[in-house]
Amino acid sequence: MTEQAGDFGNLAMNLHNQTGVLATVETVLEFAVEALHYDHASVMLMRRQRAETLAATDSLITVADQLQIDLGEGPSLLAITGDANVLVKDTATDDRWPKWAPTAAANGIRSALAIRLFAGHAASGVLNLVSTTPFVFHEGDLEAAQLLALHASIAVCTAQVEANLNLAVDSRKEVGQAVGRLMERYKIDSIQAFTVLQRYSQDRNQRLRDIARHVIDTGNLPA
Repeated sequence: MTEQAGDFGNLAMNLHNQTGVLATVETVLEFAVEALHYDHASVMLMRRQRAETLAATDSLITVADQLQIDLGEGPSLLAITGDANVLVKDTATDDRWPKWAPTAAANGIRSALAIRLFAGHAASGVLNLVSTTPFVFHEGDLEAAQLLALHASIAVCTAQVEANLNLAVDSRKEVGQAVGRLMERYKIDSIQAFTVLQRYSQDRNQRLRDIARHVIDTGNLPA
């Protein structure tokens, strides 16, 4: 790991310079393949209580991920919902997943390593590493993968916070523009205009931002 310290330092700087969750994840996967020499890598995240592959290095690991999602079992799903990382030495002999393991082996996926990603205190996703060769992953691989997952967790969490903040700022701008349009059209003050937007949002069970966009686009309140 000593010789990799510089590589991880460069990774931290590269992640800091990325904008958005997708770009952050793609940087992690590029590092996994180019610096750590893993064959195939992906990141799965939990969204609306469903796991989905956010980014992957190639089609082989995309297949490995999708098989788990379709079959409802596998090392990645166990790592996301459980409390430990998951190592699969050989899918041809692993009997923990009677549907996924033989199907993965038939598709050329022979070994896998699933490392949990964290956002705060909750598992939000998993870093997946797979190989077409059995018994590829060893203790040293686990240590390096855990360090990579730690960098990824921090970076993804930060990127998500920044994305949410940017969304909030954009939303406030749109609401402000809509308030201005209503003030001009109906000759009312800002408090009255904002109250109208809120009432429409509540009555129609729509987000305030969506009502504001309608006003900006059409100049009118929703019918």
